Amino acid sequence: MKIPLSALLTFALLQAQAPGPQTQLPIFRTGVDVVEIDVTVLDKDRHPVKGLTADDFTILDRGKPQPIVAFSAVDVPPPVSYSAPWMREAPIDVVSNVENRRLVTIVMDDAYTEFNPDNGKRAKQIARNAVDELGPADLAAVVFTFMGRSQNFTSDRSRLLAAIDSYLPKQRGGEPPLPCFGPHQPTQRKCDIETLGGVAEALSGAPPGRKVVVLISGGRAFSFGGPGATENETPDLSKLFRNLQRANVTVYAFDARGLLPPGGMSAESQRLPDPTTPSSSLTENESLYTFAASTGGRAIANTNDPQSHVPDVFRESSTYYFIGFRAATDSNEKLLRKIDVRVNRPAVQVQTRNGYYSPGKTSVARDVINGIPSGDLPLYVTVAPLAVPGRREAEMILATRMAPPERVTAPRPVELTTTAYDSEGKSHGTLRQTMTIAPMAGAPVQPELPGHFPLRPGRYMIRTAATSDGGSGAVYADVDVPDFAKDPLSASGLILERRPGPPTREKSLSDLVPVVPTTQRRFLASDDVAVFLRIYQGGKGRIVPVRMTARVRNEQNAVASNHEGMFEVENFSSNRSADFEVTLPLAHLAPGDYLLEVEAQSGARHVIRTARFAVVR
Repeated sequence: MKIPLSALLTFALLQAQAPGPQTQLPIFRTGVDVVEIDVTVLDKDRHPVKGLTADDFTILDRGKPQPIVAFSAVDVPPPVSYSAPWMREAPIDVVSNVENRRLVTIVMDDAYTEFNPDNGKRAKQIARNAVDELGPADLAAVVFTFMGRSQNFTSDRSRLLAAIDSYLPKQRGGEPPLPCFGPHQPTQRKCDIETLGGVAEALSGAPPGRKVVVLISGGRAFSFGGPGATENETPDLSKLFRNLQRANVTVYAFDARGLLPPGGMSAESQRLPDPTTPSSSLTENESLYTFAASTGGRAIANTNDPQSHVPDVFRESSTYYFIGFRAATDSNEKLLRKIDVRVNRPAVQVQTRNGYYSPGKTSVARDVINGIPSGDLPLYVTVAPLAVPGRREAEMILATRMAPPERVTAPRPVELTTTAYDSEGKSHGTLRQTMTIAPMAGAPVQPELPGHFPLRPGRYMIRTAATSDGGSGAVYADVDVPDFAKDPLSASGLILERRPGPPTREKSLSDLVPVVPTTQRRFLASDDVAVFLRIYQGGKGRIVPVRMTARVRNEQNAVASNHEGMFEVENFSSNRSADFEVTLPLAHLAPGDYLLEVEAQSGARHVIRTARFAVVR
């Protein structure tokens, strides 16, 4: 059955670390009458127009010019061509909330796409091309309207591609799966509206920045009541459009069915009737155009090669203008307010949403578990599961670092709460800690706080939230906890320690591991950094030798350092574990980015753990 989207969006997050700084977006603190919009300006060849200023724009609200109170030009870094595959594909083991990121949600509509090998193949390729187009700081998620292996926001492309590969269209004979088929059901559901609504809810609390939905579907017609109609989707659509616009989400829709027979909408048709009026008459794929047009995006349809248009969509969304203007009408009005955005440049096309709903009254911020990094307290977190002898529960080892915000003028406490959530959003253990941060001038070395808490085998999202003096921050990390007691060969998480460690160590942590984890991943050649991994042979079979390899790959994917060794049977303790420790060869590495790979192998069985790091001058 379909897992609720709210649960799907509680899944994991691995943040990308951008190679350079991004444009900082304005923070709106000007009241509930301010409306935020993303505006893309394209030339006649559909290339983004750069270099515009606030003076180049006019915002008409109900035909009346409105003052622009905030403006920012944003250039999203393009996809980087790396010489080493690991620089694009290897996950990042230290998560943070210090970047502004473009958030891309790939919605794969398996409920309203006809079961057909060509449709499935085309849909997967559209989604894969979207992953290929992600910039170095982009985060993406994959969700389904009915069933599939969803993946929450991450920069880990292997996780995104695994989710995409689980896609299978479910519509047969023109009928969607029973739970998504409204007219004859006691409780009517439309799974595409429901899923997009969940996406809007999840993104509503995200930091300012571009929020793009890539909708891959077969499309469908809407029902707006009237004589002989069995249902009226007008209220649900109105609510959806309102939520998408309030969340500032842009939808780009792709028709996975390819070239349509005569009567289908052409790829050039972008002007739509108002979908919330009973007089609207929509064709079978016009839902795609409606979702796109209502949010300032566009639809790609009536072509057998929709996947080739994915780079165009990402190029269009790579340069945009983030504008805040004051609403002109009564803030209590609930109807859609039409807006017109004009640019004083000839022969340009402006893409933005066609209206907005009243921002309404300011509500208290909800504690939404959606996997999106947020807040103004800069956090860095790393996590690593570790087995505990005699217990099925593992211990989750973590380290947290905070870069003191510029406004900090005196030492102050920060409350930290770390919680593990499963795929249904249920919490499984919480760790509460307090750390003290000092002004930047008095804290050349940012303090790190280690910790640990028990966790059973399974897949989790670890959320660390910080609060201090009105500020807050949150980061999320994916983690798979092995069944150490049963798996024939498994490994703990990879832990790096910067030596010398802290003068005093928490006794409960030192009882578990001989190192103190660090979130630092930028090192000097003179630094002394230890690498720790614990190997386990679960079950009741005989202990066997295990070959260990620690490799360091450079930016050209060449092996810059290689260390090999063998754990013999006698190296394993009575608890069937052995500790592997090496030192990073920093003194022998040139400045640059590197990938550490630690692999354990016994016959056909092997496990590998990785960590990115950099050597700086």
